[in-house]
Amino acid sequence: MIKVLNLFTTLDNGGVESFLYNYYTHMDHNLFHFDFIVPGFHKGFLEDNFIQMGSKVYHVPTMHQNPLKQFYQIAQIIKYGNYDIVHCHGYKSILGLILGKLFGIKVRIIHSHMAYEKENRKQKIIKNIAVKVLEKYATVQLACGIDAARWLFGVRNLNNKKVRIINNAIDVHKFLFDSKKRDRIRKSFNISNSYVIGNVARLSYQKNQVFLLKLVQKLSLDIPQVKLLLVGNGEDKAALETMVDKMDLSDKVLFLGIRKDIPSLLSAFDIFALPSRYEGLPVVLSEAQSSGLVSFVSDNVTREVKITNKLMYLPLDVDLWASKIHDLYREKEALLIQRVDTGMKMFGSKYDISLQAAQLMDLYRKEVNR
Repeated sequence: MIKVLNLFTTLDNGGVESFLYNYYTHMDHNLFHFDFIVPGFHKGFLEDNFIQMGSKVYHVPTMHQNPLKQFYQIAQIIKYGNYDIVHCHGYKSILGLILGKLFGIKVRIIHSHMAYEKENRKQKIIKNIAVKVLEKYATVQLACGIDAARWLFGVRNLNNKKVRIINNAIDVHKFLFDSKKRDRIRKSFNISNSYVIGNVARLSYQKNQVFLLKLVQKLSLDIPQVKLLLVGNGEDKAALETMVDKMDLSDKVLFLGIRKDIPSLLSAFDIFALPSRYEGLPVVLSEAQSSGLVSFVSDNVTREVKITNKLMYLPLDVDLWASKIHDLYREKEALLIQRVDTGMKMFGSKYDISLQAAQLMDLYRKEVNR
């Protein structure tokens, strides 16, 4: 059995966590075993799911809480865990690479999940130092896409084929449009006759839900039955709730928090919207396409994820988004009929987990046996 230690991850409901969950659920657990190091003591949304699959989850202090204790505990886990691979997600987890090499872990992977990140001068310096360290200590460089590879590893490493792409694949079948689930969800929220715009993301500056509040305010002038469903939690929740009150949108915006029924919610949406200021390779866009949704996406987001013709990239201009959505509102019934056929196009694509999980297993196997 190949034992893999993943760090750092919150095991909440973000892109890295979705990647790990989608891949591990489609791997042979008799041949591959995943454990996790989580900074901090918050129990993540997906933690129990991984424990049920046999994983160990090690919570360690964050760097802010106790850096020395974090270092010591991670060192002990790596030293005595008999791991074949340390798989480090993002440059902030490079401690795993350093300790992995120190304790003789043969395969040390650094994995870029971000295509762009808003950085101040201090963060840029830290990242540049981290990149030099990871080039020295990592044996394998992975990225979720071309843009993410370029952002962390640079054009030279990308062109030299030092970086390998492992796509953020999903279980397409699980996300196919389902009219019964749509009706059930819409009835439960009393939005059966509404025109529903949905967003599934952390409530944060990066994900830019403020833009969506302005968009709904604009749209409601011409489409009074418009509703916005915000699925997720995050540091901006209180500020967004305050904005909703000030903008008199309380009857237009629903905060649903973190949910386990994302496929059903996507079926309930009429439009998916992702106005992010920056992104890696958002898994949720693969999920939305599998549900056959028309998705409006900021032009800051990579085009690599586009498989269907229902992804529309636009600059962050409220009037422009409102105009385009208003046009589609007239076609809502026809678009609803097309959703299953649209979602079927995701089968056999580079985001179909039934094909992609084998690629990661093969990579692990080859690197361990090299």
